[in-house]
Amino acid sequence: MTFKQLLTEGPKPIWIRYLLILGVVTMITRLVLDSRFATTSFFYCLVPYVIGVILYVFVPQPTGWTKMRRFGRHLLATIIVMLASSALLFEGFICVLMAAPIYIFFAVIAFMFTPNRADPDRLKQSDVFRSSIVPLAVIIISVEGLTDTTSFPREEVITRTHIVNLTPAQIHANLAEPVHLDAARSKFLSLFPLPDRVDAPDFAQGQTHKAFFTYRRWGFTNVHKGETHLHIKTVQPLLVETEITQDTSYFSHYLTIHGTKIEMVPQANGNTEVSLTIRYRRELDPAWYFGPLQRRAIRESGDYLLREIIGKTATEVDPTL
Repeated sequence: MTFKQLLTEGPKPIWIRYLLILGVVTMITRLVLDSRFATTSFFYCLVPYVIGVILYVFVPQPTGWTKMRRFGRHLLATIIVMLASSALLFEGFICVLMAAPIYIFFAVIAFMFTPNRADPDRLKQSDVFRSSIVPLAVIIISVEGLTDTTSFPREEVITRTHIVNLTPAQIHANLAEPVHLDAARSKFLSLFPLPDRVDAPDFAQGQTHKAFFTYRRWGFTNVHKGETHLHIKTVQPLLVETEITQDTSYFSHYLTIHGTKIEMVPQANGNTEVSLTIRYRRELDPAWYFGPLQRRAIRESGDYLLREIIGKTATEVDPTL
């Protein structure tokens, strides 16, 4: 059987091809996940692109469909295969959701540059050149993170500042209270699990607070448990510093939090300007994609902590009750 016959005639029915493709994709993904390339652009750019190429080449395109309809079908098949492979590998679906926009971005570019010609013998040299731009760009981008020289800076510092209707003493009282993270979060932050519980002894310099996490990779099962240890390094009237001494939570593979600093500046009207600084390291590549995502997550997390923990205003109780 020739290569052309393999593409057009066998194996049949079509679901057998999908099973074979799923096996190949799962093997490729497993090999990369077990290597040092698991958090690099090689995994998040090149691997999804290779999966898309495999599907495009080995799954027959329906005849009579418009180019746009074929493109939509291709994207759907790619996402299904990625999700299925993550299930077989016992990995989290959120990894696929994070990688999918990268693949869709390159797929859209390839769709725009690929000539829409039924007869490949009539392709012009310029058509071939335009079609080769996308894989070349993917290969170049995929080297990010493979070595130190092909990596962008990973250390980041984010500072969020709020004016709260509290004194520094009241802020210290908030920090000393039991931690309750039951307030509503943004849709983006809701993708990431909150701790099941927080063991917080006295709020004093030298103490260590522990947060225990449960992450269900498939939404309801395939559980990963971990914990984060927060050491209270400095406690002063206008300054509180912490550092992370241990982190085994699931997302520590993608983001390393170093510590925080809370600075308080009393205002003349009795309010306090509170600045929360979070130091962290980005572990995922490419930087142009995961950098903004993680900065957003840290910014929204900082605002949430300032609003719901640090600057929380006590609810007044009706004395008649």
